[in-house]
Amino acid sequence: MSQLLKTRSRNSAFTLVELLVVIAIIGILASLAAVGVMKALERSKMVAARIEVSQLEAAVSAAKLDLGNLDALPSRIRLAYSYSNFQSPTQLGGESASDFALRVSTWEIIKKAFGKTITGSGNPQLFNWRGVNNAGVANVPNATTPFLTLEGMDAYVFWLGGIPQNGKFTGFAASRTDPTLSEASVSKRKGPYYDFDTTRMNGSFASGKVGYNNSYGGAYAYISNSEYAFFTGSPLGGTLSPYRTSSATTASSYYNAKTFQLISSGQDQSFGPGGVYNPPFSIGTPGYDDLSNFSSTQLGKKDE
Repeated sequence: MSQLLKTRSRNSAFTLVELLVVIAIIGILASLAAVGVMKALERSKMVAARIEVSQLEAAVSAAKLDLGNLDALPSRIRLAYSYSNFQSPTQLGGESASDFALRVSTWEIIKKAFGKTITGSGNPQLFNWRGVNNAGVANVPNATTPFLTLEGMDAYVFWLGGIPQNGKFTGFAASRTDPTLSEASVSKRKGPYYDFDTTRMNGSFASGKVGYNNSYGGAYAYISNSEYAFFTGSPLGGTLSPYRTSSATTASSYYNAKTFQLISSGQDQSFGPGGVYNPPFSIGTPGYDDLSNFSSTQLGKKDE
């Protein structure tokens, strides 16, 4: 009887080999579960980034409609410190021919967006585009640096956020003469058209250039159709240029030919080169994981 109990005891216990096998199986299952969780998290981040691109795109439409029904929100603008500088019909000191042309075109858009009676405030008539003190005294543009050129997301944030006050964007004053007036002066506002997460801003209000990072901590690129031809090279100081349907650079060859391209760098936080867009392309290629408002999936994949 005792011998039988001993035999049963030995048969019901785990051997060392069996225990190691069980531990190995548990480890494999845990690894598979971890991989699954990581993929799910990565997927959720991509979905969130995709939704944000759509929200940013919709905000442009709302802003264009509210700001004089503009044809476009240019991704290159040149702001002036004073009314006299803004509306001057000739080149001013230190201003290149291209800067002059950009200032003139910006002034026409500003008048369409805010009214032909816009003049600024005070004597002389000044603008406080960046919302610190009066008329940009403490920041750019100011009396010493009377002009400020904004490109890409800097211009996007300007149009969608408006005048910054007390660390937040307050839109533009609904004023017949000065859209840069503070909330304290004019409570009725145009915008802001997007609720920017201020923890994801880059640049500074003092410099006048404030951009916006995506949820990965990488950059966005904003290129209006009015600037496609200008940005055939490097619009943001990098390698990205507008995406086209063919090697031609005619107006109709660009994706979103009548609106704009908004591109979010992916998890690798780097842009692809732009140019002719013909997916799919290899995983790991710069731009493979970018998202945009002209593709329903990552740029490295074919549309789903």
